[in-house]
Amino acid sequence: MQGGLALLAGLALVLALTHNPLVRQTEDSVEKVAASAVIVYASLRAINAALSTAQEVAVGGSLGVQANLQPFKVLEPVDDTVERVADVVFAVAIGAAVVAVGLAPVAALGAWLLATGLLVSALSTLWPDAPARLRRLAWPATRLGGAVSLALPLVVTLGLELGERMTTGPAEEARAVLNSVAEKAGLLIGRDSGLPDMAGGADPAEGFFGRLAAMGDAVQDYAEAAGVFLNEADALFKAMLTLIGVFVLQSLVLPILLFWGGWVLLKRGTS
Repeated sequence: MQGGLALLAGLALVLALTHNPLVRQTEDSVEKVAASAVIVYASLRAINAALSTAQEVAVGGSLGVQANLQPFKVLEPVDDTVERVADVVFAVAIGAAVVAVGLAPVAALGAWLLATGLLVSALSTLWPDAPARLRRLAWPATRLGGAVSLALPLVVTLGLELGERMTTGPAEEARAVLNSVAEKAGLLIGRDSGLPDMAGGADPAEGFFGRLAAMGDAVQDYAEAAGVFLNEADALFKAMLTLIGVFVLQSLVLPILLFWGGWVLLKRGTS
């Protein structure tokens, strides 16, 4: 009994002093999530930048007084929503980066705790007069150390992999929609960075009605372009919500459920 506990303590000490293979696998999985989130964030910010720029496009004309119209202001609700979702996705990317960086030292600390608990358990069997408080702390330390150094990396990896397999179809469809909208957003501001002032751009010989017609044509042209994005708004919102759901399911919900389930089973099995 004592020999087995000492051997396990030695193995835990090796995990504490070396790079835990479970942690390495978890880091790879978390980095994949972070990279995917960064790509989605970049697409959302491209859409946000395009729509924000388009909203500033002004159509001006001198009709006795100077009048300026901004037909793309109708895109402001879409633009605001895209910006908020981009912030959420960025938070997911930061969280994944923090986990990737911090998991190894946390797991190493757990391995030290596991080794200490196992070693104390082994010594307490050889030293009957060991303080009762020390013996009582041995098992909780062993359980907590094992949860942090072994169970935590395992459930995070399983949660990420399982979540990826469960959401492959919806995630790919959502990314396709997002990429399509991002491409259209680039074309939107690629048409022109701004509209000419109708008072200065129109031929003076055209007179009042000529300037009015030129301004009306420009407004109609850009309003049609804005209409394309308004029609795509529902698909864009659905795609953004799907991607947020995928990230939350992969990186938060499934790992927590797996960890909680394993912890409950462990407590019941040892009670």
